Amino acid sequence: MATFPRFLSVVVATLILFQSAIVAPAINLALEVEPAALMLRFLWPIFFALIGILGIIGVVTTRKQRSGLFVNGLTALGMAVCYFLVPVINSAKDSDNMGLWNALHMVTVGLTLVLLIAHLGYIFRWYRRI
Repeated sequence: MATFPRFLSVVVATLILFQSAIVAPAINLALEVEPAALMLRFLWPIFFALIGILGIIGVVTTRKQRSGLFVNGLTALGMAVCYFLVPVINSAKDSDNMGLWNALHMVTVGLTLVLLIAHLGYIFRWYRRI
């Protein structure tokens, strides 16, 4: 069971990198603006929910490891925030409120980046200390 939390963090980090660095940019390049927007509106909530569920699984599997519990608890909470911000972000975009859209978009990007760094830290540093 000791290697499963590390494996789970590898999966989370890989999904974040794949979705953010490959899938989203590829969709924006391959599709026109409207179809790309529809596709991304469909994919991001699934991404946030999937990472959040992996965070919950991580909380259960690392309940005896403080650093793992912290990283996975933060993941579940952060992805829940991102997931519930999606309709607000979409509404801001639809109503042409670009200030709100930019601010909330940066919140989701920032949270996702923090979680990526946390999982990479857990994989490469914290895991060895436990």
